[in-house]
Amino acid sequence: PAGSASAASGTFTVKGGGADVWGAADAFHYAWQPIGGDADVIARVASVEYVHAWVKAGVMIRERLTADAAHAFMLVSPGKGLAFQRRVSNGGLSTNTSGGGGTAPAWLKVERRGNTITASRSADGSNWTIVGSDSFAMPAEVYVGLAVSSHDATRLATATFDNVTA
Repeated sequence: PAGSASAASGTFTVKGGGADVWGAADAFHYAWQPIGGDADVIARVASVEYVHAWVKAGVMIRERLTADAAHAFMLVSPGKGLAFQRRVSNGGLSTNTSGGGGTAPAWLKVERRGNTITASRSADGSNWTIVGSDSFAMPAEVYVGLAVSSHDATRLATATFDNVTA
């Protein structure tokens, strides 16, 4: 099913389907905006619907809007904790760094400085713990936003985000 995104009073609701954000091609819903140069995208994932243990909700920087695009994704799942997942080149394979246990609510951040993207987590939105970083050869303009995959191509999962900054 097709996903959707809406915003009201500073809270974003993103409904995403799709088999996964993983491997060589992604299937999910992405609420995004273009941004140039160095950037941070921060959000508190307030809630994530449990459709599957690997439902993924989080903040992302993405080179393109194609399924095989390079990206950095800091996520929380209802059954698998937190993770920094990324594909460092278009058409490449995903890699994962565990961010430890936890569920929503969770503060997440990805920041780009030059060719380095760093992913972090926080309990309070002030004190950040780096989960991982990697080098990317992305162009100056990229897409930043909120991503949700239900990990089930037949169902949507809903996540809510607040305190969003980009």
